[in-house]
Amino acid sequence: MRLLAKLFGQKKPAGKRANITGVDRDKIREWWVKIEELKNLNKPSALSEAVIEADKLVNLALDRIYPGKENAAERLKEAKAIFSTYKQDYENLWYAHKLRNEMVHTVGFELPSLEAKNILEYFKRALEILGVL
Repeated sequence: MRLLAKLFGQKKPAGKRANITGVDRDKIREWWVKIEELKNLNKPSALSEAVIEADKLVNLALDRIYPGKENAAERLKEAKAIFSTYKQDYENLWYAHKLRNEMVHTVGFELPSLEAKNILEYFKRALEILGVL
């Protein structure tokens, strides 16, 4: 996480809603290109890595919007307001995040390639709704 902090600078004080700057947007878009490159390798390990990276990227974007929140789940709960007219996209984002958690915390869990690609689309859609892609 220190690398991310160096790339994206210091957080704003808790309690103040942050805006995603143009620099942040550019870095997020660059990161997404790398995720797409992993996806296009079409290998199970690369797809799994892409899902993990996409979850980190959405979490980072939400952290910039809600800097005072402790973890991804708290930030996702706060983001419900942003997704108020995109209820299915919000549910898909939660599903994607939960599946990513299962991937990293369950020994032997294998994510089918088609499902990984769907998950990546859910993360991409969330980033579009957040206005960073």
